[in-house]
Amino acid sequence: KHLILIRDHLQLRPKVESYSLTKVSGNGYDLDVSLFERLIQSGFKSAMLNVQHRMRPCIADLIRRQTYPTLEDDPRVSKYPAVKGVASNMLFLDHSVYEDGAGNYEITTKSNSYEASLCVEIVRYLLLQGYRHSQVTILTPYVGQILTISREMKRRMKDVSAYVSDLDQETLLRQEDVNDPDMSTVVQAGDENSIRCASIDNFQGEESDIVVISLVRSNAQGSIGFLKEEQRVNVLLSRAKHGMYLLGNSKTLRLSQKGKHVWNPLIEIFENAGNIVESFPTVCQLHPNDGITYCTTLQDFRIQRPNGGCCRPCNARLSCGHACPLMCHPTDRSHIVTHKQCTQPCRRIPLKCPHNH
Repeated sequence: KHLILIRDHLQLRPKVESYSLTKVSGNGYDLDVSLFERLIQSGFKSAMLNVQHRMRPCIADLIRRQTYPTLEDDPRVSKYPAVKGVASNMLFLDHSVYEDGAGNYEITTKSNSYEASLCVEIVRYLLLQGYRHSQVTILTPYVGQILTISREMKRRMKDVSAYVSDLDQETLLRQEDVNDPDMSTVVQAGDENSIRCASIDNFQGEESDIVVISLVRSNAQGSIGFLKEEQRVNVLLSRAKHGMYLLGNSKTLRLSQKGKHVWNPLIEIFENAGNIVESFPTVCQLHPNDGITYCTTLQDFRIQRPNGGCCRPCNARLSCGHACPLMCHPTDRSHIVTHKQCTQPCRRIPLKCPHNH
C-alpha cells in the first residue's frame, strides 16, 4: 500500500557488463537506468535533501556548479582545518604527459605511469605532515591505474603498501592483461601502513579526509572514456572532506567532444580560484614565513622536502646528547623515533652498569 524509494539518481547508475546496453552508449537499451531514475524523469513527485555535511565549501562548489545547484553547506564544514603543508586545500595539478599506450585502442584498461608516480610522492609528503594512513585515499576511474599506483608505491615507499578492496581486486583479475602475480603489490584491509587506492565505481558512499585523484586520460585526441559521464564525475568530486588534489591534462578534458560540457565549467572554477597549477605548492609547517616551495618534478619532493619540512637542519638535541641528523621534520617533534635510530658512537656510561658499558 505504501512504497518509499530512497536514492540519488545523479550518482553512479547500476552496473551493466555490456557497454552497448548502457544509456551512455546511445543505443537506446538503457538497462542501467533504475526504476528510481525513470520515475524522477517522468515527473513523479519527489523530495531532495539539500544540506551536505561532508565537504568543505570550496569542494562543494564543484558539484554545486555541475549537479546540485541548490546544495547548502552545514556550518561545521566551514570550520575544517586547512591541509597541513600545502598552500591550498583544492588543486588541479595540470600536466601534458600522455597516458600509457596513448592511441592504442586495444588496451583493456587505461593507466598513466607519470600520474601514478606523482600520486605516490604527494601521498608520501602528506604522511610526512603527520596524517594517518587512513586519512588519505587515492581515487582513479580505471582499475589498471590502481595496479600501476600500487607498483609505484611498493617501489618508492618501502614501508607503505596500497590497500585495494575485494571488489576492485575482482575487477582487476577480470582484465585480460592482469594475472595473479600482478596482485602481489596490493594488501588486504587491516594493515595500518596501507593507503586505500580505489576506483570511482567501488568508492561510492565512502569518504576520506584527503583525496588524491589520478584522472589518467591524457592524449591528443580528447578521448576521456569514463570521465565523460556526469554521474561518475559527480562521485569522483564528492568524496573528499578537507582537501582534494586532481592530477590530469586539462587540454585533453577540454578537447573531448562528449565530455567538455562536464569539464569546462569545473576547470573554470579551478582557474578562477587560481587553483590550476603545474607545480605542487608546499609550505613548511615549522617555518611558514619562508613562503611557498613549488615541487615540479618527482625529485623535487625528495630534494626540497626530504623529511616533510624545509631544508634547514633540525639540530635538536636527542636524549643521548647527539644532534638530530635530519632536515626539518614536522613529525616526531619529541624525537623519540629519531633517538632510537641514532647511530652515532656514544661515550656515555649507563648508570649502574657493573661492566662500565
